Amino acid sequence: MEHTDKKILALLRTGTYELIYVPRTPAYAIVNETVELASKFSRKAGGFVNAVLRNVQRAIELRSVALAGQPPRKILPVEAEAGCLFKTDLLPDPQQDLALFLATAFSLPAWLIRRWLVEFGPEATKYICIASNRRPTVVLRPNTLQTTTHELAAVLASEGIETNPTPDGTGLTLLQAVDITGLSAFEKGLFFVQDQAAYEAIHLLPVQAGWRILDLCAAPGTKTAVLAGLLRNTGQLYASDADKVRLQKVRQNCQRLKLGDVDIIEPEHLKSFLASKPRIDAVIADVPCSNTGVLARRCEARWRLEEKAIRALTAVQKQLLHQALSIVRTGGYVLYSTCSILAEENQMLVRSVLAERQDGRLLKEHVMVPQTIRADRMDHDGGYAVSVLKT
Repeated sequence: MEHTDKKILALLRTGTYELIYVPRTPAYAIVNETVELASKFSRKAGGFVNAVLRNVQRAIELRSVALAGQPPRKILPVEAEAGCLFKTDLLPDPQQDLALFLATAFSLPAWLIRRWLVEFGPEATKYICIASNRRPTVVLRPNTLQTTTHELAAVLASEGIETNPTPDGTGLTLLQAVDITGLSAFEKGLFFVQDQAAYEAIHLLPVQAGWRILDLCAAPGTKTAVLAGLLRNTGQLYASDADKVRLQKVRQNCQRLKLGDVDIIEPEHLKSFLASKPRIDAVIADVPCSNTGVLARRCEARWRLEEKAIRALTAVQKQLLHQALSIVRTGGYVLYSTCSILAEENQMLVRSVLAERQDGRLLKEHVMVPQTIRADRMDHDGGYAVSVLKT
């Protein structure tokens, strides 16, 4: 395959993926369509693709079967309870190397799996792997300064968009694929998109009317939107980010959502802003991280991230947490959060910083691992959040 044209290789990968992971589409349709596309390059390419995909098809025993009771080396997990069963062994032996087995089955780095196994154990790690490959639910959050969940559902229904309320009633899950930016409800600023893990993280902060809050890493602005709804136009929000391009997204979202009480602070002006010693009641530090809790949404991150990069990330994270604690007033609060599920970016780091400073008290801590859909709750990303009182 190393000498195969990249475009033909891409077609082979797409066709193989569909044969394994899209069992609802008939196999003959997948093969025929892929061969037809390849034949546009040449008849030889079409014949080659046909031969390879027919071999893949013949190697499959059942395209969709319950995982329970099947030989683990012969079945590729596709969903939480189902997978594609092959006629011969395909995966490494889990008894000999469980990390390598899971890494191969779920297309994840083995070093990351080994860390999860230590932190969460075999059973939880398996479900984290499954959730890291899920198709994430899109959750729409109502802009509570303009509408409610119920009212938003009615507006979307009038546009032909089907939704269901989230179990806690704070948002709506989309039941169909749609370009949300083309909806009038989006243009009017009635909603924004935010996963349950990020939404719950913000609520560890005991926001009070009249607070002045600084969001240090605000992009793309959804946390700012939630905070604006909690303040109800009674305080002041400041939003900044080290990335000027991403900060522009915050500005655009604030304008679309009509969040009037948000001051955007460009990164080069943050130092002078802080030098004026404004009274800050709370600082949000949603820091750059490994993204290990959001691999279902950021598929490329699993191969971009290297184990040695964690140390560099924790250095930045520590700096930002120190900065947040230095900015907030005594008696104020810091909310530190990541979209990582690695303890060294989360629990271990926070306790290390608090031990160094001796001016913060840990209040509430929340760890969420990625979750697939279950009967009692919706799927969500993973992440970490902790609220700290400045003493």
